[in-house]
Amino acid sequence: MKKIFLTLSAALILVGCNKLSQARAYAETVDSLMNTTDSIHEEGEADDSEMGGLAPYEEKSFDLSELPSSAEEQDRSFNHVLYVNVEEEPSEDNLVGLYTVWVADERWDNLRRVITTNPTAVAPWDQMSGKTANGVEVPMHLIAVASSAQYASEDLSKIVVEGCPDGRNVWTYIIDLNKRKAIQLPSTEGVQEIDMDKGEIIAASYGYYPEGGRYTVNKAYSLEGKFLRQTSDPQPE
Repeated sequence: MKKIFLTLSAALILVGCNKLSQARAYAETVDSLMNTTDSIHEEGEADDSEMGGLAPYEEKSFDLSELPSSAEEQDRSFNHVLYVNVEEEPSEDNLVGLYTVWVADERWDNLRRVITTNPTAVAPWDQMSGKTANGVEVPMHLIAVASSAQYASEDLSKIVVEGCPDGRNVWTYIIDLNKRKAIQLPSTEGVQEIDMDKGEIIAASYGYYPEGGRYTVNKAYSLEGKFLRQTSDPQPE
């Protein structure tokens, strides 16, 4: 059985949520980045026939030569490659940082920008409470962080991006590249395993014992963000 394993080491280099208001100024940075990147090409949608089957994640396509030089390869399946570029490193003024996610089809020298993150985005935790909570759809422009990325489906139409924008929780998003939809999972400790054969994502979350102390538990979700089952007993931390 084909499985892809991911061990996530989330470096909690950020500070608490009480300073997130400082990051709101970076909304202008997001807009500026989008405008600058979009100006590279003329207006107009890409022709799928010319793309060799690469889905139109955004209205514009780029040549591979236009990939930011600092972008780092995150995952690869034959000639399809995922990249993450750090546009703004986390700092005292920008606690979350700013990231872009790119997907390339090397067969056709084609590049697409999937998202530019929004450091002011807020997670819908209130809609994801409970042990069997499902993921929640969020707008593509309200993905807070994407410091890592990987493919999640055999047809390469879905990816998972993650990061830690609040100094505590790992935020996990499933992105459908074809439909341009994003779902945030209730997970708080990141993806542990992706089973492409089953179309399942195993992600970890923490909880608290009534008598005190914290535990971690793994749960399985579908690629549509639906809770499927608990896959492990709670493990004390």
